[in-house]
Amino acid sequence: MEGGYVNEEDSDAIMGVESPAIISYTNPKLQIPLMASAIYAPTTTSTAVTPTSATAATSKNASACASACASASLSSPPGASSAAIAGGGGGGPLQGFVTKLRNFRFDNTKNIRKRFHFDYISKDRFLGGQLKTKNGQKYVFNGHPSGVYVSKACLIIAAFITVVALISTIGITYFVTRQGLTPKEVTPSCITSDHSDVNATPIQTAGWVSMNSPPPPPLTTPTPSPTPTSTTPTTTTTLSPSTTRATPRPELKMVDPKVGDIPEVPPSVDVEDNSTKPTNRPLKLYEGWRPLHYSLLIEPSVEASASNGSLTIEIERDVAKVTSWEPIVLDVHNISISNVRVIRAPLSKQANNGSEEQELEFDSDYGDDNATFVISLDKALAEETQLKLLLSLDFISQVTDTLQGVYKTSYINPDTRKEEWVISTQFSPIDARRAFPCFDRPDMKANFSVSIVRSNQYKMALSNMPKSHSSRYRRGYVRDDFMTTPKMPTYLVAFIVSNMVDSRYAALDSEMSPRVEIWTRPTFVDMTHYAYKMVRKFLPYYEDYFGVKNKLPKIDLVSVPDFGFGAMENWGLITFRDSALLVPEDQELASSSEHMQYVAQIIAHELAHQWFGNLVTPKWWDDLWLKEGFACYMSYKALEHSHPEFQIMDTLTTLEFKESMEHDADNTSHAISFDVRSTNDVRRIFDPISYSKGTILLRMLNSIVGDVAFRSATRDLLKKYAYENMDRDDLWAILTQHGHAEGTLPKDLNVKEIMDSWITQPGYPVVTVERRGMDLALRQERYLLPSKNPADLSSWFIPITFETEGLHKGDNIPSHWMRSQDEEDLIVTNVFASSNNSENVVYLNLNRQGYYRVNYDMTSWLALKRKFGSLPTITRAQLLDDALHLSQAEYLSYDIPLTFLMELYNAVSDELLWSAAKPGLNYLINNLKREPAYETFRAFMKFIVTPAFDHYGLNEPDNESHLQLKHRALVAYFACKFNYDRCTQVAQRKFRDWMKDPKKNPIKPNLKSVIYCTALAEGSSAEWYFAYKQYKKTTSASEKEEILTSLGCTTKPWLLSKYLNMTINPTSGILKQDGALAFRTVASNAIGHEIAFDFLQSNIKEIAEYYGDGFSTLSEMIKSLTIYMNKDYHKHQLLDLADTCRKLGLKAVESAIVLALEQVSNNIHWHSHSYHSLKSFLEGIVSEFEINIF
Repeated sequence: MEGGYVNEEDSDAIMGVESPAIISYTNPKLQIPLMASAIYAPTTTSTAVTPTSATAATSKNASACASACASASLSSPPGASSAAIAGGGGGGPLQGFVTKLRNFRFDNTKNIRKRFHFDYISKDRFLGGQLKTKNGQKYVFNGHPSGVYVSKACLIIAAFITVVALISTIGITYFVTRQGLTPKEVTPSCITSDHSDVNATPIQTAGWVSMNSPPPPPLTTPTPSPTPTSTTPTTTTTLSPSTTRATPRPELKMVDPKVGDIPEVPPSVDVEDNSTKPTNRPLKLYEGWRPLHYSLLIEPSVEASASNGSLTIEIERDVAKVTSWEPIVLDVHNISISNVRVIRAPLSKQANNGSEEQELEFDSDYGDDNATFVISLDKALAEETQLKLLLSLDFISQVTDTLQGVYKTSYINPDTRKEEWVISTQFSPIDARRAFPCFDRPDMKANFSVSIVRSNQYKMALSNMPKSHSSRYRRGYVRDDFMTTPKMPTYLVAFIVSNMVDSRYAALDSEMSPRVEIWTRPTFVDMTHYAYKMVRKFLPYYEDYFGVKNKLPKIDLVSVPDFGFGAMENWGLITFRDSALLVPEDQELASSSEHMQYVAQIIAHELAHQWFGNLVTPKWWDDLWLKEGFACYMSYKALEHSHPEFQIMDTLTTLEFKESMEHDADNTSHAISFDVRSTNDVRRIFDPISYSKGTILLRMLNSIVGDVAFRSATRDLLKKYAYENMDRDDLWAILTQHGHAEGTLPKDLNVKEIMDSWITQPGYPVVTVERRGMDLALRQERYLLPSKNPADLSSWFIPITFETEGLHKGDNIPSHWMRSQDEEDLIVTNVFASSNNSENVVYLNLNRQGYYRVNYDMTSWLALKRKFGSLPTITRAQLLDDALHLSQAEYLSYDIPLTFLMELYNAVSDELLWSAAKPGLNYLINNLKREPAYETFRAFMKFIVTPAFDHYGLNEPDNESHLQLKHRALVAYFACKFNYDRCTQVAQRKFRDWMKDPKKNPIKPNLKSVIYCTALAEGSSAEWYFAYKQYKKTTSASEKEEILTSLGCTTKPWLLSKYLNMTINPTSGILKQDGALAFRTVASNAIGHEIAFDFLQSNIKEIAEYYGDGFSTLSEMIKSLTIYMNKDYHKHQLLDLADTCRKLGLKAVESAIVLALEQVSNNIHWHSHSYHSLKSFLEGIVSEFEINIF
């Protein structure tokens, strides 16, 4: 079976089992026979029993029993029972054996000479299950089952022998250890001997790396870790944040190698990794010193899962922030440090005179929780305000497998069928400290000179800057030196060591600047053309828009086999997961229009970071939204410029608003800028509030000050703060200046006053519109789930734009302002020509430039419904989205959104309107799916979807536009979602056509997600196994994601359970980057939801260890569980899970459960307050329009 997974239900058919036989087995480690296991195995593969040479003495009776049992098993017909064999008629060949067995005395053990031995076949092994290794990772082992039939009598004897042998073993062991052995005292390892209180993990190292020493001569034998010596009489130079092993280590003669020696590390060395358990640590900001330049030499080892390194940091005293005398504090995480030296850096004049280095005395130790390395200098130096130092040290850090810090991942080379390893990095946000000691915060910018030592088996190494020099380091190893970077923060440092290849674009465009190259595995080179074209389109646009040329001589883009984020903007070395960079050009593997748009936007996002984020960097993580929002907003601008046919700015009004408002609607939301104090805060802030809300607020700012002022302010900011840090107040000041100069911002307003109301408090407003004669009265309140809260007095500075039938504004500049301090309604006068205006429409928030919803009085809603078809496209989509979500929060009754939904019946080709309906409809689907009202709701929606699907079908013409292809797929999604038989039946037929000829996939790219999911939901196990086999075969990353999502669509519980177990099995082919996605597909399945919850509850510890804490995978899993939870008992289930996490110390997961509880409470409130009224409205509509309910 592909991948080694066999269902209990399907195992007979798959493995060719003819009839079952019962197996007895021996534990291969204890060499003691155990009870026979009721495991089914094919009798056709039974094997004879062979006693081992280590067997103790047994009796002749036992020997006879063993022989008889074996012969009985091999000679008996299939299905024969043990009773039939043992109780054969008189005179049979076994009669003598049966007589002896019945007369056997169990107290006669003196003559026992042999034990029974049988092949061990565990149930997990037979069924494709999981076996744990000592590292806690789960691996699947498949082997051909073997064994013999064992009678009941043999089982009794085997059990008795087992007990006797165990008692004897225990007794002998106790006697020997009590009488013959003296306890030996355990000696602490050399790394921790001086600091017994340090919670450290000793790491066997290959020696120390020195930055300035030449490559050492080849070593004949590996040198053990040296015993470090002090550089000064009063200095502690070797510390380790680890825990002494419980078992004594063999005594080794410690040889101190020459500095720079890096002996080869034996492949068998295991590095204990304590980094997988999610931890929450406070982030303390230590002032007094700042880095100027890092010289980093590092040798990462896949075999040892560790990096040896040498580091020299040039630092200077920072009296601008603090004048007191402070220690030097470096951030570290699971790093061992040795050979520390502190040297006074000569002043420029002294350097010219050739003055000698002055080595300083110091004390050093690890800080609280081993999260820092603290170096305390003599207070006599406190008087020197311009003090510069050179801090040099050697270190050992970990190469993780959790996609954090320096980590290792692998892929299978299709030519050699061998595993190829890749060493990559992910330092953002706070994981550079896992790789090397550093000042790991965004406001501590410095220059970096990086050198990498790699084995000759790896053909390439990349870093932020071009390679300046390569040289032989020692036998079998190469040292690559890279040019010095511009000033940048530690989270942007990156390097890669692998056998990946370039796509040869740099050679083709050698005269273009910057040099652009794309690196990937050899089989994927043909999938990089689309990405390269996008890069060459976006770079000139950004250089022109920002008025600043790209600062680096090269940009490398690399697809990493397993990558936690979608992409990472490392300066000059941008890393991607495969699906975010690679676009197949082969017709059968071709990507959908949606995927191509996604790739283009990701590339545009990361390139925008080269200016906003890299060149100019926010001072601290509380302004993460600023750099991410800017990059996201600029990606929309770049894509709109290069591909106007995408109409990407219209997509922003549905996609980004959906992502942000969904997360910003209840009491669990957070301000877009909040005080980041801990590692959990940093992880949490990477969410849709920072990305999507940041995008929307910057777009709103653009509309407030106008395009000219916004662009001019951006240019000024980049020039003024190049290579430095800024905060939001710096941007507000420049925007205010340009807004006033252009006359777009009222003189009595400033940007800070406006924006502080949006970024320092969570949530967003609802603007309620009421007609008062010819005027409009506007008031604001916070949109809040599960319903409005009069006690919440939040208020915002809201830009107001509106149009009527007779008034068309022509731009997005606000005409009125709702100010946060105003307690009275805002009156907009003379909106209508007369007081009799019930037929006239008015709509606010033109082009949805403002971050708020609009609720109209009933007269206005009815007028908008009557003239819905004549309204602007974005306004129609906005009205439907607002109506659905206002009803969810009890601002409206459900008759209004249901009426607007019926507009889809006629709006067959309105792509944006259908996209706007999706979020609100999905909420209703999830909360109705397991309720009686779903039958009526499904009939209602099937009635609405039918005209559009009958128009488009499950076909895909070759001549349709990007938007038409996306829309066709969306219509098909709804049709199959609501079980329209013309959709589901065709989907199954197309998928089976593929199964008949797996080499030729007839399914069009834009319809794959719908057809795959529908076929697996409606099909049997055969479809599921076929899809999984194709998942493992395909080389297309986008195709893998499509299949990965569809595997969770099956309605077979055992397959869903199997699928979830595969997410924590490294041999299944499911990468860690995709674990949350796979889990979410099962959790969003109405049948799989409870299975997913059981899996999470039963395996919470293993999942936490497997995925680590870098990408909030567990939190994402918990969040996806809540969509079907709308009963009180669901809250108790989550509380029990929170209690489990509390006992395991999983604080971040516990916090995620608190957020999930709020969502469940909202669902419960909706079910008790809105469900029955919605049900009544649906029944009324179905009856009125005589809709067929079946």
